[in-house]
Amino acid sequence: MKEDSPLALTTEDRILLYFSDFRNMEERYVLPQALTQKAIAFAAGIQRKHLSRYLDEMVRDGFLTETKAHIEGEKQRMLAYYLAPRGWERAVAIKARLSEIKVPVKVAGATKEMTLEEIDRATSVHLTLSDIVREAMNVDQLDLEHLEGIDERRKRAMDERVKRLEDYTRAVMTAWKDGRVTATEHLLVEQLRENLGISKEEQERIENEVLEEVLENRAGIYRAVAAEALDDGPIQEGERELLEALRKKLGLSAHDCREIEAGLGKAAA
Repeated sequence: MKEDSPLALTTEDRILLYFSDFRNMEERYVLPQALTQKAIAFAAGIQRKHLSRYLDEMVRDGFLTETKAHIEGEKQRMLAYYLAPRGWERAVAIKARLSEIKVPVKVAGATKEMTLEEIDRATSVHLTLSDIVREAMNVDQLDLEHLEGIDERRKRAMDERVKRLEDYTRAVMTAWKDGRVTATEHLLVEQLRENLGISKEEQERIENEVLEEVLENRAGIYRAVAAEALDDGPIQEGERELLEALRKKLGLSAHDCREIEAGLGKAAA
């Protein structure tokens, strides 16, 4: 978007404009996906890796409220955001200013001057002011036909996001397959997280889910690690310390672990 465009907004103002469509969120027990970081990043046209910094600053400055809440379709609570009173004041002012602006829009090959409300009425999909501003960021002139495809582009962007999360989850599962994560595995997983734009919150959620799955096969994990330790003879002091730490992490009793190791000893004999 050109800097002199009437639709040119700062990143903070784009975020506030997006949130202006969500009222009375503080009264709800379960919040919509639209208030999570992944939805905010797409809606406001911000790279995910930069979003947390903006949100933290806006919470600190009193424009947004941050909460850890139950989210529609999610098992665990997640960070969500909505406008604080100070944010509402600024968002309403932004919305009022934009509603009076007319911008050039290509309609059936011709260019017309239209308000954002007129653009919304002219399309078969519902467009918010935030949608139109975001679309205008990437073009010199809005195109009505292009705006019609906004739902498809939103779905594609979210599908790509889901794929990145799935890729990261697979990497975490691989690292945890033997019940422990080595320093090298931790470094590789962290680098992948940064490359995929996975937030720290998403990282924590995914790792908790993976650990839950890992814990379902606790005895199998301990057996695999103990078998590796016994491969080259009796378990050494350092190996015993690692096995003890793993036992506690997996929540296994000392008796159960002794039986597992005894069984491995018999099998080896």
